[in-house]
Amino acid sequence: MKQFKFIIGFLSIVMLMLSACSKFDIKAIRIYYLKNSLDSTTSTSATISVVRFNKPSSPFIQQGICWSTNPSFTYDSINNIQESDTASSYNVTITGLLPGTTYYAQAYAINVVNNKNDTTYSDKLLKFRTPAISSYFFGETVFGGLVFYIDTTGQHGLVCDTTDLGVDSVVWNNLNDTLISTGTDIGTGYTNTQNLITYYGNDTISAPALCVNYRGGGYTDWFLPSKDELNQIYINLYSKGYGNLSPTGIYWSSSEYIYNGGYYAWSQYFNDGNQYYFSQGLYLKVRAVRAF
Repeated sequence: MKQFKFIIGFLSIVMLMLSACSKFDIKAIRIYYLKNSLDSTTSTSATISVVRFNKPSSPFIQQGICWSTNPSFTYDSINNIQESDTASSYNVTITGLLPGTTYYAQAYAINVVNNKNDTTYSDKLLKFRTPAISSYFFGETVFGGLVFYIDTTGQHGLVCDTTDLGVDSVVWNNLNDTLISTGTDIGTGYTNTQNLITYYGNDTISAPALCVNYRGGGYTDWFLPSKDELNQIYINLYSKGYGNLSPTGIYWSSSEYIYNGGYYAWSQYFNDGNQYYFSQGLYLKVRAVRAF
């Protein structure tokens, strides 16, 4: 009799557990991490990369990108593009955007947790501005050089000279003794160059000095491009066949770099577009740029 009661009691517990499982999916795993990044923008489009770092065990509903001109939004209240529900990484190109407009975008993914749809958003809200339609174009000869960068207003940007400076190649500097305050972003090249001249002096033979002493087109405000500015020359001129840039040449930027106590400067190899840091006493090519 006691054994019979024990069996009945055990079966009752099992039935309760099964009943609980029918109400709650105890094996369901929430999508815990999404990462998105902005790849590129045009006046009317933006391309975004997304990575999902785990595969949920419960039913997967959908994933994609949602966006708005207002930073407060959810995937179901605004524009969204759905992607394949099996892809752990993907790229989405949003089209039909307005030129010169600020947008916010975020990846999302939905799976079922405890019999309810559970929505996960990416690690950060992307903010970007589509460039205004410009009267300038890449490779255009204007303001003493070739246009290689246009800002979001469409009215300003950067040009580079049509020839390299120096006989063949020049040093960044010969001191290699300290880290100067330099940036890598677009818009920092001019200040970088001025800081380098202030510290190292205008020796007329180093990469920064050659640029500030250049008078091409009658302009006196040439400078050595920053790391990111140099990359724009590669993307918008060299890769399109403009600029008469050396396919085997490595070009100096104005962005300094320190590694293991050594002082270096960033450069770019135009054959493959990769950027490297080298000893500042190395002889590389120089191309001056200016803003308009």
